[in-house]
Amino acid sequence: MEQQPKIWYASSMRPYPGNEPWLYNPANFEWAQHIELHWSEFKNELDKLIKEEDNKFIDGSKLYENIDTKKGWSAIMFLFWGTKVSGQFYKKCPKLAAYINNIPGVVSLSISRLAPNTILAEHAGDTNAIMRCHLGVEIPAAIPACGFKVNGEEVSWSEGKFMMFNDAYRHSAWNNTDKRRIVLIMDVVRPEFVRKKNLICAFILTRHASYMYDKIKLIRSMPVFIKTVLFAGILGLVYLLRPVYNLFKG
Repeated sequence: MEQQPKIWYASSMRPYPGNEPWLYNPANFEWAQHIELHWSEFKNELDKLIKEEDNKFIDGSKLYENIDTKKGWSAIMFLFWGTKVSGQFYKKCPKLAAYINNIPGVVSLSISRLAPNTILAEHAGDTNAIMRCHLGVEIPAAIPACGFKVNGEEVSWSEGKFMMFNDAYRHSAWNNTDKRRIVLIMDVVRPEFVRKKNLICAFILTRHASYMYDKIKLIRSMPVFIKTVLFAGILGLVYLLRPVYNLFKG
């Protein structure tokens, strides 16, 4: 009997086994093929959104600790682990948003900007449960000038095309050109894990919250058992309240 894949979380502190594919083929996913086929319809929406929201990109070092690109890497977040952050994408890109809303397993959505002559150091994501999907919006060049490396393999982005990878593998990016690089990023839960989507989102959101509360001296000094109970309680609240929050967020 074929062994079923298991969900791995970076917070487990166990090394990722690395026994799964690190790149996925967009041709295997109907939704990816549809977006690529209708790219010309969606690009104008994205271009307008990027222009209007240009001053709202957030420095990547504020989004991810220990990754400092001297403000060369920035992003606008619209959906973060199933939680709505901003409604601008849904308002200003209605055609693309309507289609994405019907894709099973979408849990995160953002626009990522890599400034000219910027290197994004090697790092890994929260879990192997998702496919991180980069849709090229503005790609100044192919490798070696501008590209991406995952698990040691170098690949290029292409405008209007998806590059999809397993976020659990260590990866890096660079833009050694005089123009910016912009991609739309979607995190899509792998089909074999999609029934656990809500639990995956709640777990990672709770883990991100725990990074903050663990900085509180009182909590940091608590016994591990008490911390575990606290984590479980917050996990339950997040699991129940996240859908309610999204309803009010609109």
